[in-house]
Amino acid sequence: MKSKIIIHPILFAVFPVVMLYFNNIHFVAFSEILLPLAIIVGITIPIWFVLRLVLKDNVKAALITSLVLILCFSYGYAYLTIDDLTINGFDIGKHRYLSIPFLAAFITGIFYLIKTKKRLNVANTITNVGSLTIVVITLVNIGAYNIENSFSINFEEESAVGFEYIQNEKELPDIFYIILDAYPGYDSLKTTSNYDNSEFLNYLTERGFFVQKESYSNYAQSFISIPSALNMKHLNYLTEELGDSRDQTIPYQMGSDNNVMNFLKSQGYTIANFDSGWGLTRDMKSAELQLCGDNQLLNSNFLIMLVKASALNPIYVKIFETSQIELKLCVFDELPKVQSRSDEPIFAFAHILLPHPPFIFDANGGIRSVDSLDLSLEVRDNNNRAAHLEQLKFVNKKIAQVVDQLLDSESPPVIIISSDHGSAFLFDGNLTNWDNPTNEMIKERMDNIMFIYLPSNETDIFYEEITPVNVFRVLFNHYFETDFEILEDKIFFSRDGSYNFKDVTNIIRNT
Repeated sequence: MKSKIIIHPILFAVFPVVMLYFNNIHFVAFSEILLPLAIIVGITIPIWFVLRLVLKDNVKAALITSLVLILCFSYGYAYLTIDDLTINGFDIGKHRYLSIPFLAAFITGIFYLIKTKKRLNVANTITNVGSLTIVVITLVNIGAYNIENSFSINFEEESAVGFEYIQNEKELPDIFYIILDAYPGYDSLKTTSNYDNSEFLNYLTERGFFVQKESYSNYAQSFISIPSALNMKHLNYLTEELGDSRDQTIPYQMGSDNNVMNFLKSQGYTIANFDSGWGLTRDMKSAELQLCGDNQLLNSNFLIMLVKASALNPIYVKIFETSQIELKLCVFDELPKVQSRSDEPIFAFAHILLPHPPFIFDANGGIRSVDSLDLSLEVRDNNNRAAHLEQLKFVNKKIAQVVDQLLDSESPPVIIISSDHGSAFLFDGNLTNWDNPTNEMIKERMDNIMFIYLPSNETDIFYEEITPVNVFRVLFNHYFETDFEILEDKIFFSRDGSYNFKDVTNIIRNT
């Protein structure tokens, strides 16, 4: 009996997306997969339809479509498996070598499916069952993960002091909070790259900034460091609640809907967020203005991973490179203009993924040829200290331009320039080092920057050992006459995705 049920092309279109989501579920929001899913299914259906018209055989058209999808989305994984693989000194991890068997399989498969006179109903049924099985198994695993990690956490509500509306007679300044991702402190730059950053620090000092001589982040990873700073508190209680889970949903929620922005909204501020291209700080719930996110599809790290795991791997950098460049340049261009977007005082938040890899810019803003747009520390080029230094010099120039424009305006704002953590060159891309770091490695990772400008030039309200968790507590007490307690300036180390925080305050302060 002729089978009329054909579902495998759609299932093979869905599978790569849901499988990639499952493999990265601890830090990828479900909403990130919807548009890529729609695009792939939207491309698959017309291909299937056209092949059906040409071949006048729906089963053959469906099988060819599924074959194309299988080869397309297995190519990238195959390449990632053999990348950098050498046999007897011969590097086989090249696209020109891998493309041969894949091209042969493609031509042979298409030729056979078109020319065969055999009935393909059994093959169609097997393909239906196989594709349905792998999709269902993946969806079940996703469901099981979500059930297992459906945490219900009390976010330790703060006392009402400071968070209710406070009648304030002072003229409230605009506030700019700029986080430069993985920008290392002065000492780390000297140690890892033999670079003296005094020229940039002296420039900021001359412009009236409080320049912290020895600054350290509270946490070693962005997904916990940024929510901690924006909620003005330590997040170690998450260890007890989340345990060994690598799920980052709760910190993402806390970062997106945070105390700093919500408090300032209660004081009449307009909140502006600049799209970073990274999940937590792409589209923040607390912000009313979302800027520089015109192309959120190409700015998506999930889509970058998906394309890299496909036959588009050889050209995926070129697909996204322009968008990555435009996004970062947009933030520098638009930051000085954001004050004109509201008649109310404005809080502008910009998490800029610089000088964090990938290393796209040279010192003068020229575009480097990069092999990868991955944010992962394991990527080979991410340990390129010379390229990192070039990108850092570029960041210095762009930040100086932004600062000049902001301070030369009619109403200079509060400007906070910080980094969420330092660099990780001493780890040498070795995951084992993250589990057993030396004191020098820990200090490099925690060594960040903290530069603060107040229009009143009363920078003496900040103290030398201040950490990000207390910056807004001090600032709000000064401008809004709140009574926030100043917390202990503790420093905690952990590997990426882990809630196993180790108090390294004494190590840092005494090394």
